Amino acid sequence: MSKFCVKYEQTLKRLEKTAKQYTNIAPENGQFLYILIRSIQAQNVLEVGTSNGYSAIWLAAALKETKGRLITLEFDPIRAEEAHAHLVEVGLEEIVEIRVGNALDEIHKCDTTFDLVFLDAEKDEYLRYLELVLPNIRKGGLVVADDTVTMRDEMLDYVDFVFNTPLLNSVDIPLDDGIILSYKTD
Repeated sequence: MSKFCVKYEQTLKRLEKTAKQYTNIAPENGQFLYILIRSIQAQNVLEVGTSNGYSAIWLAAALKETKGRLITLEFDPIRAEEAHAHLVEVGLEEIVEIRVGNALDEIHKCDTTFDLVFLDAEKDEYLRYLELVLPNIRKGGLVVADDTVTMRDEMLDYVDFVFNTPLLNSVDIPLDDGIILSYKTD
């Protein structure tokens, strides 16, 4: 584990034990997101799919360094409560806003310009999430889609769009279950 997350290490390690149950990202994906946020000095990040807050801890840890904020969307109120408890445990709750509801209803309520968007919810809805949030992503902003190798068949419309639209420059990254990283060109 990297030096940056020493104060979060105990909670992250505990949550890794239930990663399959909560369909959490792998630790290396968390580090990847952390590095991306720090690299672009992100101020506003949107996460679609909070689960128990494992990835939100990684995102918020980076945003604490950049003095940014995270909006994270979770459909399940019980998981949202768990995520909030984990964020309180590591002292990151002040920079994270957890919104409970269907992401397709919640995204349009976000009147923020995002530097980075992380998609890790219903795979067959990735394209709809992207279409809703794309106008709110700044030029040069990033979209990170998770599970793009293991669950690719559930998001073929998303894959086709991100690799064929002139609005994005996208690349497959073979990290854990696969990531597609997209850069907004315009």
